[in-house]
Parts: sequence; C-alpha cells; structure tokens
Amino acid sequence: MKQLDLRKHVIALAALPETDSPVISAYFDLDGPRHERQAELKAWAALARHSFRGDQLRDFDDALAEVMTALDGAGPGRSLAVFCRWGDYPMVLPLPLAAPVETQFHAGSLPVIFPLVELKDRFHRFVLVVTTSESARIFEINLGEVSEALLAERPGLRERLGREWTREHYQNHRRDRDEKFVKEKVAVIERLMAKRGHNALILAGEPRFVNRLRDQLPKHLAARVAGELRTGVHAGTIPEVVEESIAVFLGEEHRESHDAVRRLDSAVRSGGLAVVGFEATLRAIEAHQADQLILSTDLPAPERERLVRLAAQQDLPIETVRDSSLLERNGGAGCLLRYLPAKPAAVLPLAG
Repeated sequence: MKQLDLRKHVIALAALPETDSPVISAYFDLDGPRHERQAELKAWAALARHSFRGDQLRDFDDALAEVMTALDGAGPGRSLAVFCRWGDYPMVLPLPLAAPVETQFHAGSLPVIFPLVELKDRFHRFVLVVTTSESARIFEINLGEVSEALLAERPGLRERLGREWTREHYQNHRRDRDEKFVKEKVAVIERLMAKRGHNALILAGEPRFVNRLRDQLPKHLAARVAGELRTGVHAGTIPEVVEESIAVFLGEEHRESHDAVRRLDSAVRSGGLAVVGFEATLRAIEAHQADQLILSTDLPAPERERLVRLAAQQDLPIETVRDSSLLERNGGAGCLLRYLPAKPAAVLPLAG
C-alpha cells in the first residue's frame, strides 16, 4: 500500500459516522502461523460478544464473519488491518500492510485508527541507493514496501585494454566514466525525489562508493540524507541491506519525533504558537487553530483516538512520539498552532 492510499483510508475512517452497529477494528501480525491469529480472534470475540444484545449482537457476529473471511484470504503480506461494520450501513475495509503491526482487536461505535496513524507517521517514504563499482540500484521504500526504481550499470571497458587503448588512456577514460556515472546517479535520485515527494535518502555500499556519491550530492539532497550503511554489497545481500535501511530510517524518525517535542517546548516557553495537555490540544483542533498534532503513544487510548480522529478529519500532520518523558509530564499531547488562541493564559510552559 502506498502512503497516499493509507492517508485517504485514515481520513475516511476518521470521518465514518456512528451508528448503532459496532465497528470491529482488527490488526493482525501475519509473521506467525495463520491459525494462531484465527485462534486469537475467536478468543477475543467470545468475550467481546457478551457486550452486545439483540441487533447489535447479530451485527457483531456478521462483522466478525467478514473479518475472519478477510484473514483467511489474506495474501503473504507482513500485516493486515480489517475494519468492518454490519447493519443498516455496512462497510468492510481490509488493508494489507508491508510494515509490522501488533495483533489487537477492538469493537465499538467508531473504528480504532491510531495504529494506522502511527504506521503512516513512522514509515515515511524514502529512497535507498545501493552503490557498487559496477552498478547503482535505487529503491523506493513506501510503508515497508520495496520497489526498485532503477538499475544502472557501468559499460564494460576492460576488454579494450591492450587491444585499443594504452593503460594511461584506459585509466583517464575510467575516471571520466566514473565521474559521469556518479553524476547520472545524482540526476536520477534528484528527479525521483522531486517527482515522488520523498524527504529522506539513505546511502549504502562500500565506504569509497558511498563517499563518492555523497560528495557529488547537491546541498538540498545532502540535507536529506538520513543515514548510511557502509558495507560491501552484492546481489545476495540486497534484502538484508533493505531491511537494515528501514531500521536506520526508523531510528532517524525516532530522533525527529523527539525534535518535534523540543520545538513544541521551545514554542510554549517563548509564549509562541503552541499548547500542551489534552484539553488545550483538543480545543485548538476543534477551533481549527492547530497546525500539527504531537502526541505520545502512551496517551490513554480514548484520548488518543479522539485527538487523531479530529486531526485526521482536518488532514493535519500528526507526529507520534515514543519514550518522551518531557511530553508525558505535560499531558502526553500538544500542538503547534497557526495563530495564537483567544486566551493566551491557556498556553502553559512545559514542566521540566
């Protein structure tokens, strides 16, 4: 699934109107045996169905059957999310995912969307360039899915040595060819990132090739380098390099999320465009004053869902933050504002 598709699904789920029929939100980690996931779903359902009576129970059972069917028919993806409601306004939305999610189930009047919001935030799109002496393989990584955008290979030269060229001629031509090859890679990377809107770049390969490529990057691309994997690469190690690049990117995303908390802290302490705490954040979003929502993954689920649902309805950027004691001490949520609220007194400094 592409980032844009997930964004559209999150917005649609956030805007889903309530009815009397329960919505099942099911997230499956498909790495383990499929029958284990089925058993977990059945065990949860046996307890959850006691919360419903009459038509609600019938609608719950019908929705449960749809979720089970979606799980049975799931392909080889890494994860699966299924949202289902029966009754007068039925809906079924299975979302196969290449990125990992934790197996969990919910039933209520509205879909539980925070796991999708966190997935969208953490697994941004980025470009991975794997460079060797003979080729450059450029990959797009989108929500954990990998697509190879380009395989550029150097033209052969060595067979001409001793037949047409002197060694000096060969070495000079090789340097010219290497420089041209690197410039061509940079041009392709630049076009790809501009066209697809990628904000991050990871370089992989032996140090000399990584250094050569990075030295040729223009400033605006060099600023987007999120990490490097300095290791020997051959065809058999590409899958491992891709997995390592995702881990490197997630580490960078974790640092960026904490940078967002520090920006929030700075804005609040300077009396600027920010508020913290659940109630102040909720009011700012409801008043359409918010420019970005920043919230802790440890915020209680009801508050977390309420904030992300409102933010998603307005298509606000959402930064999810793990392990931030600073944000936790200040209510687990805050937002940067488009303009100052009507009551400046509601803007409180973050507790140190």
